Formats: sequence, C-alpha cells, structure tokens
Amino acid sequence: MRRKFILRLALIGTLAGCLACKGKETSAAAPAEVSTNTITAVVKTEKAPPAGSYVKRHSYFKLPSVAGGEIDLADHAGKPVMVMFFTETCPYCRKAAPYLEKIYQAYKPKITVIGVCIQDDPQAPKNFAADLGTTFPMVYGGRDLYRQYKAQGVPFIYLLDKEHEPKKVWPGFTDSFYPEMTAIIDSLLAAK
Repeated sequence: MRRKFILRLALIGTLAGCLACKGKETSAAAPAEVSTNTITAVVKTEKAPPAGSYVKRHSYFKLPSVAGGEIDLADHAGKPVMVMFFTETCPYCRKAAPYLEKIYQAYKPKITVIGVCIQDDPQAPKNFAADLGTTFPMVYGGRDLYRQYKAQGVPFIYLLDKEHEPKKVWPGFTDSFYPEMTAIIDSLLAAK
C-alpha cells in the first residue's frame, strides 16, 4: 500500500515536471521538484497567501534586459512596479500579457511594468513580446528571483507599492483580475 502511494506521488511529480518544462503550467501549479531521495507534492490552494508573506522587505533585483543592459528595481524608486514572472510558452502568461500591456500604456510613467522571464535564454522573452506585441520592459534569467519572491507557478504577478513592498499578488491569470489591478493601481497613485 505504501509502495503504491509513493509510486503515485512519483508519477504525479514527474507529470507535473514535464508539463512545467513544456510551458503548460496551470495558473496555480508550481514546477515540481523531484530528487532521488524525496518527492515534493504540489497542493493547489484557492487563495494566495497574504502579499507580505511572499517577498522580504526591499527585495530589489538587477537582471539583464532584453533591450540590452540591465533593469534595476532601484531605478524605479518612488513609484509602484508591477512584476510578472513568466515563461515563453505558458498559455496563462500569454493571456495576461496584453492586459499588462494595457496597464503599461495607460499608466506610464506613473508606474513600471516589468516582465521577468524565468528562462535563461534571452530569445525566450523576445519571442514572447514579438508574438504578443508587448512593449513593456522584460528581463531574463529570473529563476533565482522567482524563488526569492516565492512564486508558485507562472504567471505570478506582483504589484509593489512606491516603497517596493508587495501590495497585491495574483497567482495565475483570468480576465477578472484586470479591473482589480487597475483599481488597486489607482488607489496607490492616489495615496500621498
């Protein structure tokens, strides 16, 4: 009985890992971690943990930009920043990107939108942007940052306030998130 349970967990972990590698992540699934000694099961939760539990205070980053050079979060001090972790082929990331582009166009230069591709290949975010017609800044090689922010799947979208503290987190994406996103951005911009 115990052996069947362990085999089932191994199969679930392997399947989840394969789906994650092919960019077919679901909105709340995290990439499975499988080792020879242990298997980590992924548990889907309906609500994301409170925003403050995700990121340590002042979790600044500096990553290579698709446009060349680097993007440093510190360069955006004093204004809200929306950060989306994504992969090139993730269907939910592709669904979220046009909405983030709308936010980017409507609110620049009052806020910054940054796409963080967790893949190391600089071509992945270039392909993503070209396919979807997005123009907001993108970086690549963000897997360590993804872990630092404790993201659990892709897309994982964070709205950081003017002090770059997490104000809201959206795991995954549905069209219904967009009105909430703009309402929270409006409230952040209205706050003195």
